[in-house]
Amino acid sequence: MISQDLFSKIAQTNLSLPFRLSAAGYVRNPVCCFTEESSDCEIIFCVRGKGLFRINSQPEFVIQANQLVIITPSTSFEYKSLDEKWEIATIRFDCNLMLLLQFRLKMNRPVIVNSSDRILELIDALCISEDYRDRALKTSEIIYSLLVEAKLQTIELHLSTSSPNITIQKVVNFICGHYSSKLKVDEISRMFGYTSQHLNKLFKNELGHSIYQYILKVQLEQAACLLETEEMTVEQVAENIGMESRSFYRLFQRRYKVSPGQFRRAMRKSM
Repeated sequence: MISQDLFSKIAQTNLSLPFRLSAAGYVRNPVCCFTEESSDCEIIFCVRGKGLFRINSQPEFVIQANQLVIITPSTSFEYKSLDEKWEIATIRFDCNLMLLLQFRLKMNRPVIVNSSDRILELIDALCISEDYRDRALKTSEIIYSLLVEAKLQTIELHLSTSSPNITIQKVVNFICGHYSSKLKVDEISRMFGYTSQHLNKLFKNELGHSIYQYILKVQLEQAACLLETEEMTVEQVAENIGMESRSFYRLFQRRYKVSPGQFRRAMRKSM
């Protein structure tokens, strides 16, 4: 276990962290606010009540409980309260925009989540202390977890409202938890009581990907994160996600249009 003193020293060595917290807190009944363009990203989560947003002079939209907005850098926005119960949480952070986009969450538009409990737990963790520099590694991890949670909840919400069959949600959860285990479509199908043809059809109808394509997507997105944030060789990254090195090089270049090494250099240069 890393001691607090050692953690503080690590956090102050200017590591290239994927997310760097600038501020976090709650605002109760914000009457009106205008924010000019900033180099930071911002997540605004509606705790209760509702408010009106306008981003970059685009049409207004309403945000209410269990909705959040991810505001990209160099974006001006304004909002105002629509009722006296309105309460929001705001998280402002610097980040690598390409990594943020890999979550495939809507930007500058409302994102509906399934439950506020876990989201608020993560926000509370970011608000514990104002001494963000000593907690740089931890806050980077929490922001990443917050984005992952938002993504998973949007998938769960989509599945629960579009189909009464929760099998696909279970398959998604299984893949996300076992992507490094060299998963095979036939084995997954038998595990959930389907033929591979039928489960693939259900999966593609719901998510637009075959099971194999989804496994590959999860593996390569995890590999991209490891290349950017961890001191691993490319071969170690391939092993971590359950791929042979040769296949990993080929599939990674096909998806990202650059080799794993070029991707790592480009990501770290942009920080």
